[in-house]
Amino acid sequence: MALVSVAGKAPAAELEASMLANTCNGCHGPNGTSYGPAAPTIGGTNAAYMFETMIAFREGERPSTIMQRIAKGYSDEELKLIADYFAKQPFGRVVDQDTDPDLVARGKQIYDNLCEDCHEDEGMSAIDYPALAGQMMPYLDHQLHDLISGRRDLEKNEALSSKERRKKMRNLKELVETEGGDGVAAVIHFFGSKN
Repeated sequence: MALVSVAGKAPAAELEASMLANTCNGCHGPNGTSYGPAAPTIGGTNAAYMFETMIAFREGERPSTIMQRIAKGYSDEELKLIADYFAKQPFGRVVDQDTDPDLVARGKQIYDNLCEDCHEDEGMSAIDYPALAGQMMPYLDHQLHDLISGRRDLEKNEALSSKERRKKMRNLKELVETEGGDGVAAVIHFFGSKN
């Protein structure tokens, strides 16, 4: 009898995770593949990173137009189920974006110099960090400007070590100081050009 109840828990947990994650579809699309410019694709996102991000939203430590209110409605256990569910989904992109080939080429150079250590595989890897390649460019623009302005504080991101946080902030500062707004646009076009 114990085997039946233990075996019955896995499908129940998967069903609960699917039902909880289903509430995310309106903004983030089916299985976490976003159709809209302001919401990221979250399918394939590292579960620990997503969980910490949701906690940061819930605690008011990461700015958002709506996610802070939404995250407050979930317990830690529910957020873990949601994060695990989306980590198992494939990263998908459904919209081709208009990119400037010159900006894409410049963005690739900047990526090679400043971004590749963390955002591997031209930003396609989501092993330790969220995938940037293929995300909607308005979303990337908003996030980069929040990071550059200090509105979004990496120091509060528990998914990153303090060394990783310092390196990311140092690289963002270098991007702005050496490349300016054109460099930021180039990086956005580079990631936006990826499928």
